[in-house]
Amino acid sequence: MGVPGCYAGKVLFVDLTNGILKEEALPENIYRAFIGGNGLGVRILYEKMEARIDPMGPESLVGFVVGSLTGTTAPGSGRHMLVAKSPLTGTWAESNSGGSFGPELKAAGYDAVFFSGIAPRPVYLLLKDGKAEIRDAAHLWGKDAYETQDLLSNEFNDKRMKISCIGPSGELMSLLAGVVSERGRMAARNGVGAVMGSKKLKAVAVSGGVRKITAADPDGFKQAVRHFLSIIKNNEYAKGLAASGTGKDISLLVSMGNTPLKNWQLSGIESLPNISNLDGGNMDKYKVGKFGCYACPVSCGAIISQKEGPFAIKDQMHRPEYQTLAALGGMLMNDNLEAVIKANDICNRYGIDTMGVGGTIAMAMECYEKGLINKADTDGIELTWGNAEAIVAMVEKVAKREGFGEKLADGTQKAAERIGKGSDQFAVSVRGKSLAYHDPRLSPALGTANIADANPAHHMDSQITGMLSEGASIGSNPALKVPEGNPFASYAIGSAYHQLLNASGLCSLFTIATTPPPITDLIAGACGWDFGWREALETGRRILTLRQAFNAREGLTPDQFELPKRITTTTKVDYKSLREGYFKEMQWDARTGKPSDDVLEKLGLLELVSDLH
Repeated sequence: MGVPGCYAGKVLFVDLTNGILKEEALPENIYRAFIGGNGLGVRILYEKMEARIDPMGPESLVGFVVGSLTGTTAPGSGRHMLVAKSPLTGTWAESNSGGSFGPELKAAGYDAVFFSGIAPRPVYLLLKDGKAEIRDAAHLWGKDAYETQDLLSNEFNDKRMKISCIGPSGELMSLLAGVVSERGRMAARNGVGAVMGSKKLKAVAVSGGVRKITAADPDGFKQAVRHFLSIIKNNEYAKGLAASGTGKDISLLVSMGNTPLKNWQLSGIESLPNISNLDGGNMDKYKVGKFGCYACPVSCGAIISQKEGPFAIKDQMHRPEYQTLAALGGMLMNDNLEAVIKANDICNRYGIDTMGVGGTIAMAMECYEKGLINKADTDGIELTWGNAEAIVAMVEKVAKREGFGEKLADGTQKAAERIGKGSDQFAVSVRGKSLAYHDPRLSPALGTANIADANPAHHMDSQITGMLSEGASIGSNPALKVPEGNPFASYAIGSAYHQLLNASGLCSLFTIATTPPPITDLIAGACGWDFGWREALETGRRILTLRQAFNAREGLTPDQFELPKRITTTTKVDYKSLREGYFKEMQWDARTGKPSDDVLEKLGLLELVSDLH
């Protein structure tokens, strides 16, 4: 019996050094134990990649992985994951992206593609008509992400083709570089674009049609889809997303103290009264069309065009989302919407993380304010708070690794090392990765997620966790309640649930404010499994535990994951104690970070991670 029809059933391994392509069929038990996405990704990377290798060396692997539901008709099932060892943090790395590249990859016949080695010259991978081929990318090297997509699409005259690529920032191996698809959908964080650049891998171009994605239990699956659609239809948060995107009410979040300002020094609307200029509805005048990822009934994206003024863009682009508005807006005391749009366009073209760029420039601005650097250091740019022209100019320098931008292009930690003079006190990051722009001082769960997750400084985990309060029922089974009086069990359940979302290939965004979607029914119907909440949450814990084992095998201990002093000295929350409580609940050692043999055996991981001890 083969794997369920919702899976492609194959993984492609590409050795770029030797130009060898090899397909591998995975057994159904691996799919069931890890589902897909980051789950399947960590399962393969842990087995295939040795510990403590250089993340930008030939021994490293970077993978594109889809979920069990990716490419089905489940709402929001257009996600794919980039997985690797992060060159930015040295930890487990996963970076999520939407659009329709993931469904096309599965339709081309693969649940994942992993790359190892270093190509002797720039190349791209072509998956078309059931064939996989490494092709020369000399004509693409140096091109931005928009140009790369256009060149490949025109070359093959294939409207179906989906392309995921790096821009010049990835080629230059900026540790903030991401991987771009559909001219603005980006797997942005953790430096995954730098890993591709180190391998001289410019792009993956996919045109499917090989694999028909089907549900093993069509009737059960359709019923679960109808249930999910009814949840979304009646949800106010989803309606807000459809209207103005994730940045709909950034001014409201600023007024609540949720969105930090001036490199985490300020909060509140009185600190930046015109922040409402950045609210998503203000971009309606530039809107030329909607954008929705594959199978999304919400379509929270939009395509905009800004043709006039000092910050005009030469082409259409995706509307900036919340984290970008916060990073290139409030963090820099910049309320100029047009400047944020222009800066976002630069980041999209060059393939670089807006969150990391904003956080690093904010640090540099504070250094400028305090006299640690001056105009002679910053190439004549007056790097003052709210200076829209200076912000756009510095974003471009960072994206190009040019001048002072060279010092900032690898994130806050490297920038502080290069600037010196005590500038590290202004670096608001965990292991060099800028915090996402929701203030952990308002949320103990968010603060814990920043330092307890194997993928640090990641904001979505705690938001999902917050849906599941103590005493809440999971799914339709009243016996599966979040234990009362044990917040760590609540957090662990919420974290496991979020891993299941990622592994399945579903979008987290429009499920944040809803009751838990019928994800177990969707997976059961798609795969034909008797898949209930108990197995689902155990699967989530299995993924969490293997991600943690990945970090522990790298020699990373919990005390190497700390929130910056700017956060910890301005709150009474003891995040370290919260992390210890969570680790105890997960049966991970709070000192070494290693999962216990008992939990490894229970989750069926003991043999796989035998090298951990």
